[in-house]
Amino acid sequence: MRSLPLPLLLLGAVLLVAAMLPEGAAAKWTAVNPNGGVVQQVGRFAVIVYDLAHRAGLTYVGVARGETEEAVGGGTIYRLVVAAATPDGSRAQYECLVWGVPASSLSTWKLRRFRKIAMA
Repeated sequence: MRSLPLPLLLLGAVLLVAAMLPEGAAAKWTAVNPNGGVVQQVGRFAVIVYDLAHRAGLTYVGVARGETEEAVGGGTIYRLVVAAATPDGSRAQYECLVWGVPASSLSTWKLRRFRKIAMA
């Protein structure tokens, strides 16, 4: 007898768990204090990672607003609006989406989205 490949087994397990959740059990976004220590660290992380990847010359200024959601499978998703300055001194706001596990090592954090939304 041949066994199913691991990806198919994992997909089946995810579908089974999703089917058992009650309707409307989707995670909900919760507003966060933009001045909180963890939120500031997440915002700084997003700007640094984006800048390292794109060499945009951005400098972190601060977090304007944000919210979190518990991620399926663990961790927390942070949806933040961060302010950053360019080398010429102009500022803009960026929406970023970061996934991570608070109090974990830096290697477990992921920048999922970073896009310009407005001039500050």
